[in-house]
Amino acid sequence: MEKKEKTNNSQDRQRLGQLKNLVMLAMADGKLTDSELAVIIAVASRENISPDDLTKVIEDPDSVNINLPDDEDTKLAYLRDMVALMMVDGDLEEQELAICKIYAMALGYRSSIVDGMIAGVIDSLDAEDAAAE
Repeated sequence: MEKKEKTNNSQDRQRLGQLKNLVMLAMADGKLTDSELAVIIAVASRENISPDDLTKVIEDPDSVNINLPDDEDTKLAYLRDMVALMMVDGDLEEQELAICKIYAMALGYRSSIVDGMIAGVIDSLDAEDAAAE
């Protein structure tokens, strides 16, 4: 059997699935902002996803299947990516929050983990602001 794409192995499909999740989350409000795109590009770079594959995911997210990670470190990293994306524009929308919580549950966590991650980000930003003063 001929290999059509370089994304045929499970780990590559998992990484592309994560990008699809991020694109779908970013598009929940009907638009992909520059700040959201910057987060998605940073994740793609971190995950060694080619610009061509990234473009494919953005232009046609339905072409990518979602493969959930098995290991805890990757699950948490992916969930943190989603929370960071949700918060990057400073506008915490209910639809985005609901998507993050559904994703958390799909990964095997309670939905409240998302609330904890959001609180952690806010606390971190407050600490940075206090240190800057």
